[in-house]
Amino acid sequence: MRILFVCRMMPHALARDSGRLDTYHYINELSKVHVVSLIAFMPPEDKLGLVDMRELCEEVVIVPYNHQVLGKRLIRAWHRFWRPKVYGRNRSRQYQRSLQQLIARSHFDVAVVDGMMAEYGRYLKSIPAILDEVDFFSIVAHQYFRDETQWLSKLWSGFDWLRTTLRETSYLRQYSGVFVRSLKDKYLVREFASQQHIAVLSPWFEGLEELLDIPIARPSTFMLLFVGAMNIPANITAVTFFAKHVLPLLRAKKPEIEFVIVGSQPSASVQALASIPGIVVTGDVPSLTPYYSQAAVVVVPLFTGGGIIVKTLNGLASGRPVVATFIGNSGTGAKDGRDLCIVSANPRDMSTAILELLDDNIKWSTLAENGRKFIKTHYDWSKTISSMVAFLELVSRKR
Repeated sequence: MRILFVCRMMPHALARDSGRLDTYHYINELSKVHVVSLIAFMPPEDKLGLVDMRELCEEVVIVPYNHQVLGKRLIRAWHRFWRPKVYGRNRSRQYQRSLQQLIARSHFDVAVVDGMMAEYGRYLKSIPAILDEVDFFSIVAHQYFRDETQWLSKLWSGFDWLRTTLRETSYLRQYSGVFVRSLKDKYLVREFASQQHIAVLSPWFEGLEELLDIPIARPSTFMLLFVGAMNIPANITAVTFFAKHVLPLLRAKKPEIEFVIVGSQPSASVQALASIPGIVVTGDVPSLTPYYSQAAVVVVPLFTGGGIIVKTLNGLASGRPVVATFIGNSGTGAKDGRDLCIVSANPRDMSTAILELLDDNIKWSTLAENGRKFIKTHYDWSKTISSMVAFLELVSRKR
């Protein structure tokens, strides 16, 4: 097959966010047998990754994307005003023209379109296309509306939630098929597009390679670990909540407890947390393995999220107990009390659950072992790729 990936930001092996790493590993596998091409925005910091993709793909079309250029930021703000936020920020005439030119000069059997780039499906003409719905954006928009406290901002968030839902529903019905990352999202797509062809595509994550080899043994430290891109609002909110409301309760009982925040591009507010006793902010790191190896507990105190939460999967794969909110376990399929510990967003409940794990070696070992067993049982990468290829072939025959 000749496959076109229509991406938001360029996927590559050095990317630090799970979505792009996910896509990179799909392309890496598919390119061994099929002919793959790619179009994506490329920020200046991703130039090194371009070499990776040109080795894997027949053609890589890049559209420059600079976060800091004032003119471009104003244009994106304008589009975000007139379109749902998640789609408006990716509107680009240059991207549109580049995509149209690529399609005009090349033949493709099927296309895979990043959910955030859904509106570009209109330019694919007769190419059967699959919408890769990594996140359910209307759910995320609702969560932002729910958590907003200022009435004017809440009003605008509610409006954005409504129009995101309408637009997303329309896109789900327009495509020849839909990829989702969890059974939960498959059922949601069914509600909006009952006749749609849907495939559940498990994500690639670091735990499938490096973290599964970490010995399951209680470390001597009392280190609590959070991993995630630290310029993402949901992650910033999570670590700020934990640092200011949960950590003080924990350190009052065990002063030796340390909260380590690992992730690229920490915002100024996250960097400021490092001034609080017991908190370490690392920024980007070359490997996650040493941090998971030293962690006593992995925490995922998310309040906002959609799709599948990869940081929870990594924690389970690493052989470390995971304490997560309900949203922090979104889409994984892991069971509370068997594979991990799910708690409310109440600081006292969260601190109690963590302290119990630190004090109970049997409970610690049980969750650590069950979590890893869950990953090995339910996240088989070879089966994922086989399912992906079968679905691509099915959709490609819809010409």
